[in-house]
Amino acid sequence: MKVRVLERIKQGEKWTMVPVKVKLDGTLYLKDERQGKFLLVWMESGKKRYSELFTQLYDVIKAREKKQAYLNAISHGIEVKDPVVGTVKPTIDDSIDTFLEQLTGRGNTVALYTTALRTFQEWNRSRRHRIRLLDAIDRPCILAFKRYLESEIGNDEYTAVWKCLRLNKMIKDTLKLEPGKGPVSKRDFAEVLNRKPTVTTYSKEEVDQFLSQCKGRNKIIFTLLLKCGLRSRELTHLEWTDVDLKRRVVHIRRKIMLDGDRQIEFRPKKWSVRSVALPLDLTEALERTERTCNLVFPTRHQRIDLRIWDKCKRIAQKAGLDVKKFMPKNFRSTHATNRLRNGYTLAEIREGLGHRDLHSVEHYLAAMAPDELVRTGRVDAGW
Repeated sequence: MKVRVLERIKQGEKWTMVPVKVKLDGTLYLKDERQGKFLLVWMESGKKRYSELFTQLYDVIKAREKKQAYLNAISHGIEVKDPVVGTVKPTIDDSIDTFLEQLTGRGNTVALYTTALRTFQEWNRSRRHRIRLLDAIDRPCILAFKRYLESEIGNDEYTAVWKCLRLNKMIKDTLKLEPGKGPVSKRDFAEVLNRKPTVTTYSKEEVDQFLSQCKGRNKIIFTLLLKCGLRSRELTHLEWTDVDLKRRVVHIRRKIMLDGDRQIEFRPKKWSVRSVALPLDLTEALERTERTCNLVFPTRHQRIDLRIWDKCKRIAQKAGLDVKKFMPKNFRSTHATNRLRNGYTLAEIREGLGHRDLHSVEHYLAAMAPDELVRTGRVDAGW
């Protein structure tokens, strides 16, 4: 990264910036008492940068030497004071590490920020023009990160947007920027954030076809997801002490639990601690299930099963169904819409799914409304 000196001179009727010539040994020609308009230009984080104007060539040459030394230092990951700006510019890696060390919050706030920021770190390191300084992250950079999340990581647009906003929040907090002064804002993603969630559900025929290919414990697992609306992590971390077969209740709670021979902490998403009622057929099926360890559905090595959705896709493929359609949230969507059709209130569904407010479940009602109007014949009435 070389730093050049430009001089502002008048050519004919126009003022223009021309490079100051460099000697063979790399030093600049210096004319005593030379005055004019000079500035530095250099490449930093893949972009051309300019300094403020200097009036003395001697001053700009000294600034060039310092700036060149600064760029050499940060290219090796050394945090030093920028001689042009006069402050130590934080690097991306140090800023992320410090931010995550100091981060606290409710629910899975820390985990969400950690995932977003570490993913950005990995993406940035793999780029041809890697950015090293935090203040070099701009709007095009964050939008490029969003495209990467969607195309390479496989995130949906809504998830990608929230990861970008968490990155933006870290930048604002670290650089102590005023409200609205970050690289992006929620206004940049208003269309995505205000969009109603897409609700995908399974028909009765699809459910029957899928369950017909489930063997043994898998049939209990996926029936439990459909009839109780549990999240995937709630199911995989379910222990026998969480199941009250006499009262026919499953307790979703925060706990310290065993995963093989090590202890881990389990926290429900967004602190959605609750009790979920068990249908009779599931209660009887669980009573017949062999207990080999603390986990209800362990792997053969008595560990938490992290590959449950790989099994789901294999079963869907074997049943001749659309594999892409069989995702964790679609089991919950099917559960919710089934409850609505059978007379459950939104408040009951909200409590069962572990959402904080009714707004979080209203989209299930909106999604099934057109089908219900057709099914009941009300769409044709009154004409």
